Amino acid sequence: MVGSMKVLIGVCAYNEENNIGNLLQNLITKQDLPKASKFLVVCSGCTDKTPEIVKNFKKVDERIELIIEKDRMGKAHALNKLFAIARGSTDVLVLTNADALPSHRSIMKLLSKLVKSNAGAAFAQPVPLNDFNGLSDRIVHVIWRLHHVISLLQNPKLSGELCAIYAHYLQDIPENVATDEPYIELAIRKHGFDILYVPEAMVYIRCPNNIVDLLKHRKRIWIGHLQIQSTTGFKVSTSSFMNIIRSFSALKPHEIFYAVLGGFLEFVAYSAARFDFSKNVVPYVWEPIKSTKASMST
Repeated sequence: MVGSMKVLIGVCAYNEENNIGNLLQNLITKQDLPKASKFLVVCSGCTDKTPEIVKNFKKVDERIELIIEKDRMGKAHALNKLFAIARGSTDVLVLTNADALPSHRSIMKLLSKLVKSNAGAAFAQPVPLNDFNGLSDRIVHVIWRLHHVISLLQNPKLSGELCAIYAHYLQDIPENVATDEPYIELAIRKHGFDILYVPEAMVYIRCPNNIVDLLKHRKRIWIGHLQIQSTTGFKVSTSSFMNIIRSFSALKPHEIFYAVLGGFLEFVAYSAARFDFSKNVVPYVWEPIKSTKASMST
């Protein structure tokens, strides 16, 4: 039963003073979580007010815990701390980004579906908060729509914007990786379990709102995909050309133009990623994408 589960909500944060308060308020008041839920925020090398904001929330809700890492050593390093704690103390680890906002009761929707399934993890549908004013905004909406369509296929790719994972399937991630989700997904699939997509559970995200930032973001993701494919042979479903072609049939006519432009940008990002990866340039300590760090609320 979901109500009796021990759940740890884990958040990795770096200089998220504009968003961490909104997220914690959301988790406390809008998710109707099991009584045994706890919250753990790992602040890595923060130079802003993020740790202070978390400490203030801890005064209001004693379930909130804070780990401060003096130096920023990459998201995988912070995740491994969360994994170690989750494996020893909880049934399910829920991961959400510090700059994301789950819709009402989305975490409970994930947990409810997970316990009724044969899956090792369940993830929500990421929904961009970007408006439709700029070219990049329209492209990211199409990218995430394609992600949604592909996720409805047989082998969805785990999305880390909001996901719930059985704690005993968690394995430490190599700390020099550019993207963490494929390694989490691979560990679960090696145990013989599926990844469950729960589209009715939504999480709002802010995506890059200019082409330069979008290319940086997509390049980092492609480096991560190339990295895991090179070391393990594992390939995520969203990098499958056939899956992308199949998903195009679900697009509306006015979306095709932006999908084609997005495809060109993906090619540029992929080519740049291949070049950097061939030179062993792996951004495991991410460069923040500035246009995604504005304050957001729903």
